[in-house]
Amino acid sequence: MNQIFLMALYFLLMSPMAVNSDDRIYETKNICGRYYAVELNGGDAARLLGLKDSGRVSSRVEQYCNFFR
Repeated sequence: MNQIFLMALYFLLMSPMAVNSDDRIYETKNICGRYYAVELNGGDAARLLGLKDSGRVSSRVEQYCNFFR
């Protein structure tokens, strides 16, 4: 009985996390696509991606977005 409760709790806790991570990946790909299509400048893309504005912003955005290509 205890194992059934633990398994149910595990699935209950893990299912919302998967949805949130999928949404975040989709949002990141959308922002990176807009950046590469020159709809966003480097500063705006960095802000939307949650990157700090230090140094060369556009190179940091490119590094981050290349991970999701």
